[in-house]
Amino acid sequence: MARLASLIGCALVISALCLGSLGLALSSDAAWASGRDDADDGPDFDDHDNSGSGSGDWDDDFDDDSSGPGGGADWADEPDDSDGDQYDDEDEDLHARRGDDDDRHDGDDRSREVGSVERANSEHVLYSVEYDDQWGEYVPDEVVLVGAASDVDRARGIGFRELSRHRLESGGIVARLRIPRRVSVTEAAAALAQAAPNALVTPNSVYRSAASEASPAPAAARPPSRLQGALGIIDTGVDVSALPASNAVLSQRAFAGARAIARPHGSAVAAIAIQNGSHVHVADVFGESEDGALAASTERIVAALDWMIANRVAVVNISVQGPNNAILGEMVRRAVDGGHIIVAAAGNGGPAARPTFPGAFDGVLAITAIDTQGRPYIRANRGAYIDFAALGVDVPVYLRDEAMRVTGTSFAAPIIAAHAAQDLQVPSRAQAAAIIAALQRGADDLGDPGHDHVFGWGAVRD
Repeated sequence: MARLASLIGCALVISALCLGSLGLALSSDAAWASGRDDADDGPDFDDHDNSGSGSGDWDDDFDDDSSGPGGGADWADEPDDSDGDQYDDEDEDLHARRGDDDDRHDGDDRSREVGSVERANSEHVLYSVEYDDQWGEYVPDEVVLVGAASDVDRARGIGFRELSRHRLESGGIVARLRIPRRVSVTEAAAALAQAAPNALVTPNSVYRSAASEASPAPAAARPPSRLQGALGIIDTGVDVSALPASNAVLSQRAFAGARAIARPHGSAVAAIAIQNGSHVHVADVFGESEDGALAASTERIVAALDWMIANRVAVVNISVQGPNNAILGEMVRRAVDGGHIIVAAAGNGGPAARPTFPGAFDGVLAITAIDTQGRPYIRANRGAYIDFAALGVDVPVYLRDEAMRVTGTSFAAPIIAAHAAQDLQVPSRAQAAAIIAALQRGADDLGDPGHDHVFGWGAVRD
């Protein structure tokens, strides 16, 4: 903290001496000497998608085009603030986003940053990862802030560097900030709590897919029934052409690169939802960590959930697992308070594992996995936060006319979410509560009478 006090003191002295914008720029360059241009650290979210055509406008993703249109959100990564007005209203308006590339993407040395490495022309985000004292993963050297634009200004005033910002339709902005050199993430969050007390500041936590196994095998996956309702899926991108119904994907949006990337996990989750009778809206939030494993950050999941809220997708499935994060918890609270149902995988850490999030947040339906005999999946988490169980062991899936079986709490969650989406087609707190109560009444109580830590309220079956 002594380093932060010194840093804050230096910032105050510089301001008092009125060195002007040039002096501030030189000071910033000295403090943030990284060998990089400040113009852009992230992907240029263009208007292309691997699932079909589309303009890339946020509202266009929710029309009647079922080909899976989508593109990239208009992220302002490391904006050029030379004109003193970083974000015009037109740039932040979801219904009037600019489609042209601007000079923020110029420069040859923008391809690497400490923490998250976002190549401007790549289709994914590559994360380096560190661990907190609870073995929760996070991106080093940065934090995420949700608050007002003035909170970001205060952060910049004490030496933080703005990497990206995005206006939240549910209120405020989300910004990713590089912390000062030789300052820990914990110290940085404490400093911002004093400088911007009305903002939420957390590490940029990393989340993993809650899948376990997938294998080609004879599988009698039923063809989808008549599709009704629409389920939001926050996951990887999906292969629209491989899904069991050609008109099932209503939209697909990239949040972790220039375009959504079809991967097996998200495609299987979407296929299960479709097999259970729901259309889907897909938000691709996954990049990779340096070991090649799928990884999604708090910032990207928050933006995707805000997109679902803004477009009134009533039920959202999030088959990821990771640490408790106050900003993600706040976005979940906004969704639940607004009448949405949030369904999440319970996690595959095993019976003795800590609760995993977002499943363990209040108001989220955490779904565990069972086999066809009603026995619990051996690797499923257990705890008071478990709400329901569904088939999640050897779940039959058809992708591109090929049968396979998948296992994990990731694949149990969309079964329940799809059924909820058919009943809740617009957000409503009263109707959401009624649907959850009906699930409780209809659940097959497999464990101790009433709610228990293994099956929750019991199994939801067809």
